[in-house]
Amino acid sequence: MKMTSCGIVKLNVGGEIYTTTKATLCKYPSSMLGAMFNGSMSPSLDENGCFFIDRDGELFKYILNYLRSSRLSVPAGFKDLDQLSAEVDFYQITPLIDAIELLRLPEPVQKVRVRYLEVIEVRTGNLATMPTMNSRIKTIISGRRDVIHRYLSLHQIHPAERERLQLNSGKDYTEIALTGSNVRLQVGECLRNQGWNLSESQMSTFPSGEAIVHNYKDRWSLTVVKEDSLEESQCNSVEDETIEELSLLSGGDD
Repeated sequence: MKMTSCGIVKLNVGGEIYTTTKATLCKYPSSMLGAMFNGSMSPSLDENGCFFIDRDGELFKYILNYLRSSRLSVPAGFKDLDQLSAEVDFYQITPLIDAIELLRLPEPVQKVRVRYLEVIEVRTGNLATMPTMNSRIKTIISGRRDVIHRYLSLHQIHPAERERLQLNSGKDYTEIALTGSNVRLQVGECLRNQGWNLSESQMSTFPSGEAIVHNYKDRWSLTVVKEDSLEESQCNSVEDETIEELSLLSGGDD
């Protein structure tokens, strides 16, 4: 009989040989393994004197690892959960049965939200001057009002717009005038530091009398992944815009 004086046990489970201890096998005394090795039952022996259990030998490794660590560890994409469940049911290891049931629960649905902001700057000057050195006529940012309020610093917003934005930062779409030297670059740095990506940047040029006008258009996007829960969906089912909703904003003014 393959049990040493120090309690080491050799098992033959469906042809797979395992070495463990009696203490590990008897961790749950009311289980089938506990009964087999605490004297309540007389397990069979194979031709080599190993304790023989006529069950799935490959899946037994997950059961033995659970007895050792009290943690169910299966590889990603594990496809034999039904078979493992049947094995665990045979051994009647109640905590492991519960762990498998938890593993069967659907994973939280991840909601992907994409926010967009668009910054447009108009400058004018002459052909001999670098575009960035030309006089700035205006810089505006367009997008959802609450998103602008959340991600932009108030000092970047034109004083005439600040109070209006603070009083009404709802989810409607608007255009807000920006202020300050090189404010387009400042806003870009501000957004990038908060995880936004510059998804598109364009510059167009056209003559206006003796001057030339430069239009800059930067489109910024932010992807937010949230785990859905029943409580969240009930309390805030329309918190963020979906990709489909935002595609109207991103594609409607080319």
